[in-house]
Amino acid sequence: MSTILLVDDVELFLELERSHLEGRGYGIATATSGEQALARLEEVRPDLVLLDLYMPDMNGDEVCRRIRSRPQWQQLPVIMVTAAGKQAEIGRCLDAGCDDYITKPVSRQDLLEKVQRLLGKVRRRTAERRPFAIQVEVSAGGRNFTSYARDLSRNGIYIRSSSDLEVNTAVELQLQFPEGRELKLMGRVKRVEPGKEGDEGGMGIYFILPDDTARAELDRLIAQGEKRDEAPREAASLEQQLAFMGREKAHLEKENRRLAARVDELEAENREFAEHMVQVEEINSNLSNLYIASSRLHSVLDRHKVLEIIKEIVINFVGAERFAILTLDRDQQQLVCETGEGLDVEGVKPVAPGEGLLGQVFQDKKIYLRTGPLSSSGEESEAPLAVVPLAIGEEVLGLLVVFDLFVQKDRLEEIDHQLFSMLGEHAATALFSATLHEETERKRATYKGFMDLLLK
Repeated sequence: MSTILLVDDVELFLELERSHLEGRGYGIATATSGEQALARLEEVRPDLVLLDLYMPDMNGDEVCRRIRSRPQWQQLPVIMVTAAGKQAEIGRCLDAGCDDYITKPVSRQDLLEKVQRLLGKVRRRTAERRPFAIQVEVSAGGRNFTSYARDLSRNGIYIRSSSDLEVNTAVELQLQFPEGRELKLMGRVKRVEPGKEGDEGGMGIYFILPDDTARAELDRLIAQGEKRDEAPREAASLEQQLAFMGREKAHLEKENRRLAARVDELEAENREFAEHMVQVEEINSNLSNLYIASSRLHSVLDRHKVLEIIKEIVINFVGAERFAILTLDRDQQQLVCETGEGLDVEGVKPVAPGEGLLGQVFQDKKIYLRTGPLSSSGEESEAPLAVVPLAIGEEVLGLLVVFDLFVQKDRLEEIDHQLFSMLGEHAATALFSATLHEETERKRATYKGFMDLLLK
């Protein structure tokens, strides 16, 4: 049984990762800091490390460098996890020596696929591969060379090359289309095949976190089944290929016709089954997220900790980069910003019930979701993306106001709507319980002190 070491300073996210992996037959060990992770390597002897990039004492890239500096752990697979998805941070992780990269909110399917691939448990390709001849510019460690692709899939590419790049080398790829378009991708060398007589060899490269534009372009190419012939290098080589193809043509066409119908049937069945499995995995993942979030909210009776857990849920499950939590000041009858992320809490102005959009949502007790396109990447919007009333029955205790999502998340999903509904009820209940508990404890301490004075 393979053992996976989960490293994250947020207990909520450790629980989420554990729920994704534990039922798949993996042994799970955890660490809540970089120092603890390094100290546990010899004790746990993991087969793979899932490592958070941003941690208080030591960031994940530094932990990865220290792991790679130890000879016995140089081949240990490391997947970096972070809430950000910017290109500079991906490069930072690859430079540190990590094998792959995944962003929050984490998809169960993506996580399992990456874990299985790095542990060598993928027995078949998880994405359709197409023959595809196209020029590719490759950059790795200051070296640059031009090659040609042999085949392409949504997850990776195989290129013809006699280069001596080693397995796990991080590379930057630039696919050059004849019409002048370019597609830039980052990847890591998965396998290297040495050349034989008459063949220069090649290497398989898997893509690391292609963005939505790159994925759409790859899907388009694969769907079209494009195949561009590489310019012949030697006339003699081309003549030999044509002669061989002529001899084999009749036999292959007959065999191809016989198999084509059956292949189409099997592919249709396979696609239908795969789509069904993806839907089941998504439902399971969503249920797991909702359960973990709900149980964490009601696990403590400290108001400050409850607010921190709400923030963890909004960051790690919704994928919000900038948001505020407003609570009702009963004396002033105003909504006051108590905490948040990505903004100046002191700079958020109090809002009276009924005043503006926030005050209206407070009075209506209904979740507000902004329609239309989200703000462009890197732009901060002052118009809320979502406003969620935190209510117990008919009494509203505050608001969750989401302004921006992380760059890798371009829209709110159905699960986000469910999380908002859950937060509206459970976060309010957890805050009310924690506040009531603290007030009760203060009164109990006061009564105890008073009784102690009387009995002296």
